[in-house]
Amino acid sequence: MNDDPRKLRHTQKEETASELDHVQKLGGETKEFSSVDELLQHDAKEVVVPPAIAVKLNESISTLPKSPEKPWWKKIFSAQ
Repeated sequence: MNDDPRKLRHTQKEETASELDHVQKLGGETKEFSSVDELLQHDAKEVVVPPAIAVKLNESISTLPKSPEKPWWKKIFSAQ
């Protein structure tokens, strides 16, 4: 390869600086979550959904069947 080591170091410095800026913007606060559900709940509290997307999402949800006849896994594994 003909990669210039100076160029590589420059790119690494830029990435490190960018990550540091991001952490500082967050207030230096890091959170650990014990489960994926906890992460998703936290994310749902923090993220504001644009009104247009919320309307489309609610329309999509309203067209779903209320109760499926059988879960997909029961269809596959049940004796026929």
